[in-house]
Amino acid sequence: MPGREAEALAQLEALAAQGDVAAFIFEPLLLGTAGMITYTPEVLNELISCCHRHGILAIADEVMTGFGRTGRLFACDYLTERPDMVCLSKGLTGGTMALGVTSSTGPVYEAFLSDDKMKTFFHGHSYTANPVACAAGLASLELLREPACTANLARISAAHQAFAAEITGQPGVRAVRLLGTVVGIEFEEQATTSYFSSLRDELYQLALQRRVILRPLGNIIYIMPPYCTNDAELDLLYNTVRAMRELVIARTTLA
Repeated sequence: MPGREAEALAQLEALAAQGDVAAFIFEPLLLGTAGMITYTPEVLNELISCCHRHGILAIADEVMTGFGRTGRLFACDYLTERPDMVCLSKGLTGGTMALGVTSSTGPVYEAFLSDDKMKTFFHGHSYTANPVACAAGLASLELLREPACTANLARISAAHQAFAAEITGQPGVRAVRLLGTVVGIEFEEQATTSYFSSLRDELYQLALQRRVILRPLGNIIYIMPPYCTNDAELDLLYNTVRAMRELVIARTTLA
């Protein structure tokens, strides 16, 4: 958590020293369901370095952060340390089909490369290596690499930056977090922050009334638009959040 980086590193060092930790799994730089909380590459580099010193596998969960979402192809591209394994999905096919991929470094792969059937991964899913889904993934990657998509990523990121600067510090807004094409807004809430906050339902309904589907995490709203989102649609999203801020202020006043 931001502000507790030293504590997190000390905890990992203590656990690693016990010699019985197999892996460290993390969402790089952006903790999604924790409330769209961001943290720095520097602290993650230290955590991964600790793992490597103790022979612990560092596994990056890039299901949400991968494929341009953070402003680079992968969130791990902000790091100097590298994970041993990376989990991918969602943006892998541009959301067109269900597909997941787990990649690994050479040493991890080679540890299971054998003619010994005892090393076989017998467990598999019905759609493992589905050729249609894999084709969709390749096509999505081609689109992602096109100059037009790169320009869209930059445009959305710039628009988010301007909007974040506008609402930061305004009444009703507790915090604003930004990384690439993701912006999270944490609204003031008198009750303990929770996914079960009644504010969540009010924010959700307000968005629906404006023909916008957002997924509030309690008192936290996040905007994570498709890369094809145009400027008018971004304005609709931002105006919806502005209306949400007004609702929060009115709600607080009535309380």
